[in-house]
Amino acid sequence: MRSCEAYEALWNRALWYLGRRDYGVRELREKLLKPRPNKPLPMEEDVGRAIARLIELDLLNDERYAGRLAEALSRKGYGARGIAFELKRRGLQEKAPQAPVEDGERLAELLQTKYAARLGDEKNRRAVYNALLRKGFSHADIRTAMKDYLEDEIDGDL
Repeated sequence: MRSCEAYEALWNRALWYLGRRDYGVRELREKLLKPRPNKPLPMEEDVGRAIARLIELDLLNDERYAGRLAEALSRKGYGARGIAFELKRRGLQEKAPQAPVEDGERLAELLQTKYAARLGDEKNRRAVYNALLRKGFSHADIRTAMKDYLEDEIDGDL
């Protein structure tokens, strides 16, 4: 049996991690169980006990974390699929909130603000298209939004 000092060190490390950024339960558990150089591995039961206490104190909350993460990714221009992928990667797929903005609206906004200067030639349009794919937007949504944007630009020039 390990000492209370080992549990206290684990508890302090968990608080330190949570002080730096939010974590989900699965993410924090993996972080705490990860081997560290010249340090003994924590016992699984100690990690479980620490996580249960953090949840009880509402310092660890998957729903809150999933909502904040989805909002942050949306502000960064991610689409619904990109947000869902990232939530799933972090073990939060069951906690996924509704998308704050529809993909079509978000794409139109991104094309008008962030990418407008890069839509002048075919090479840059392809780069924008690929960037939007990496952010989790679908091919069909991107094509539609780019077509609408370019048509509006042409109509505006006339």
